[in-house]
Amino acid sequence: MEVLHEREMTGAGLPASIIQGADTVIAVAATVIAIGALVSLFLSLMAEVVVRYLTTQGLGWPSEMPNILFPWLVMAGIVLAAQRGAHISVTLILDMLGRRGARLLLLGMQVVVAATFFYLAYIGLAVIEITGSEVYPVTGISARWAYLSLIVGFIGVGLTAVTTFGRLLLVEDPRSVRAHIAEEEL
Repeated sequence: MEVLHEREMTGAGLPASIIQGADTVIAVAATVIAIGALVSLFLSLMAEVVVRYLTTQGLGWPSEMPNILFPWLVMAGIVLAAQRGAHISVTLILDMLGRRGARLLLLGMQVVVAATFFYLAYIGLAVIEITGSEVYPVTGISARWAYLSLIVGFIGVGLTAVTTFGRLLLVEDPRSVRAHIAEEEL
């Protein structure tokens, strides 16, 4: 389906290239964050197990890593799911509309999604100010790092809504934009 999206978008020239480039940057950043968080979690917990096995003493700091890194993993997954159109959705009304109606409904939805997630990112700044005094005792890392993942994820979903809006304006069939087809993942 992604090849179909790219084929439909290629006739649109520069705007399509900009949208495709932005989507690629968002997807690559979310993938790097997710893989980095997962690998870091695995390595820190593995180090804790090895040291505990060899010395019967723990390192201490690996027990704080899930609190710091798991939110990054989750938010990166949410952004990737938005990029791939893999979030759960109800399409009853969308299926009843023609192309023009579907396009208008989907454009309206993207405006609501973008506004909501950019607002949540803005509110997240206040949360970071509140949590700034919380520090993990062993690592000394501020809890701001964990809460920053929310802001970054909200911005990622908001930007995905903006690029989806652009895609909806450029393609012939609005239902094809970020259409998730489970069979293609097998």
